[in-house]
Amino acid sequence: MGEKANTDKGELKGEHVFLTGASSGIGRVAAIRLAQAGAYVAGIARTEEDLEDTRRLVHKQTGEERMIPIPCDVTREDQVKDAFQQAVDELGEIQIVIANAGSMKVAPIHETSLSLWQEMFDVLAVGSFLTAREAFRHWLQREIPGRLVFTSSKNAVAPSPGASAYASAKAAVQHLARCLAEEGGPHGIRTNSVLPDAVIRGTNLLSEEELRKSAARHGVPFEDIHDYYRKRNAMNVSVTPEDVAEAILFLCSPRSQKINGAALTVDGGMSIAYLR
Repeated sequence: MGEKANTDKGELKGEHVFLTGASSGIGRVAAIRLAQAGAYVAGIARTEEDLEDTRRLVHKQTGEERMIPIPCDVTREDQVKDAFQQAVDELGEIQIVIANAGSMKVAPIHETSLSLWQEMFDVLAVGSFLTAREAFRHWLQREIPGRLVFTSSKNAVAPSPGASAYASAKAAVQHLARCLAEEGGPHGIRTNSVLPDAVIRGTNLLSEEELRKSAARHGVPFEDIHDYYRKRNAMNVSVTPEDVAEAILFLCSPRSQKINGAALTVDGGMSIAYLR
């Protein structure tokens, strides 16, 4: 990721971030990028060992201890409450919250079990709700003009045959973001979301088994699935965790101080997902 950032001059200098899903993929890269911009990050995820790897990478890229790892299952109300309180105890007031924890499992509707449906809603919708609720409680009590960013998905606004559970849960996240933009706006709280598509390389969101299912669903050989996703957008580009992290940073920064309720697509141009 290049030379160490000068965090003394970063646009998020001294700010505190609560970031879920920080153990890999978009979350890991976002932790690094926000720390490079001067923030201190409470990195949240279920796997303590992977969180520690993220912490080491943040230190390597910034030369400073700018992340504290906090193990937490975002589907558990008690754990989210405790994790947020720990972040406040260790960092102080939290100005920025990124609800990024995710999982993706796909199946045609006739093969979608209730447990798969429930898992997608638990991780994506319930996890986002619990995270956002703690953020709002903290900000409203302390009169902090917080910034909340959801990692949503192209699937939140565009049909995705064969992935109804995932797409429906992401749609719930997207509408939650709209509701909170209305609730938080009068208090100076901004809520926005990023909508990536096909972030495969550099993330473990999709296991090899799920990638094989996706390849079969789209009728392409497994070895061509990366090219398939790249070629289906207008720019013919692959979307990386770094691309999404830059969008997250923008929505957290002073550059977006009057943006609220926005859905920022990071997909190379997917006409099916153009906002209408």
